[in-house]
Amino acid sequence: MVAVESSGITDVGRRRKGNEDSLFINDDMGLYVVADGMGGHQAGEVASRIVVESIRDYMKFKEEINNEEITDIDKTLSEEAKHLYSAIHQANRKVYRLSESNESYKGMGSTVSAVYFTDSTLIAINVGDSPIYLIRKGDIKTLSVLHTMMAELAAMAPKKAEPLGMQYRHMLTRAMGVNETVKPDICELQVFKDDTLVISSDGLSDKVSPEEILEVVNKEKPDKACRHLVDLANKRGGEDNITVIVLNIKNLIDDSSQPAIEKKGVEAVTKTSREKPQIAVEYDTEDGSNRSFIQDINDDGVFIKTRESFYVGQEISLTFLIDYESSFMIAGKVASRIPEGIDVKFEKLSQQEQDMIKTLKEKMKPG
Repeated sequence: MVAVESSGITDVGRRRKGNEDSLFINDDMGLYVVADGMGGHQAGEVASRIVVESIRDYMKFKEEINNEEITDIDKTLSEEAKHLYSAIHQANRKVYRLSESNESYKGMGSTVSAVYFTDSTLIAINVGDSPIYLIRKGDIKTLSVLHTMMAELAAMAPKKAEPLGMQYRHMLTRAMGVNETVKPDICELQVFKDDTLVISSDGLSDKVSPEEILEVVNKEKPDKACRHLVDLANKRGGEDNITVIVLNIKNLIDDSSQPAIEKKGVEAVTKTSREKPQIAVEYDTEDGSNRSFIQDINDDGVFIKTRESFYVGQEISLTFLIDYESSFMIAGKVASRIPEGIDVKFEKLSQQEQDMIKTLKEKMKPG
């Protein structure tokens, strides 16, 4: 389990009469959500509240996943990630149906950004333009994907193209409740002690840069950092509602009632008397990149659990993630394919690569 020191604030700002943002923080669940509502006559407030409460209840009671809703998700993601993905779909449907059935809520919607912790990974998911930042080893990175006209056109524009006008900055291309279905962006990655996550509405990110956020959270504990960031956004105008959650990863907990988690970096090895440790592996082909975990490796190959499409003889590049700062790459080819995954044979191993494989084999021996 992940030990988190958390804090969050939602503030009406200096110009708005009401607060259409909603947030949820629960360290026991490992779930943290920010939603920024939109729509007149307090409909935005209703939409964001429905989004937050629906996700909370879905994850709390572990409702059965609707497999029809997750057909487009990366099959290598964990069951927890798929569960969160399905929770987003259910929340979207609830907002949409209320909007369609109640004239006063017509056209309402919301953004959503959420972080959920498993035993050794963090899952980040979003719809809209409320950012999720990861701060690790002094660097800040955006985990969420901006679903705005400006961001999406800028990503496709030629290098020397004229920038779009600021009126496109908050023109959303995706939002919760606007359509009957929605496609969130989701990622899952290993979590480490001393990582920091920041989730906010655009009322903060419009006024405070990622570099400034980095500086504040590096100096202050989550409660003071939240207050400082909100005050800064208000000082610079506070035209919008402002919401922020700051999460500091204090430790990966060893609990005698749970399988012990060895804190060895990326693999965050989980051991029981019957299970082998797992090590993360990224596998790349000409068609794209994916991630999975391995539990067995031998001198000339490895089996990778995946439901992605491969063909026998396909060239593949494997990157084994030993810890946060240590990884190595091996080239291989797909030797066989079964529904559960692929058997990859290594090609022309150097002595150094052979030594690294021996190291991996030692790490993966059951304790």
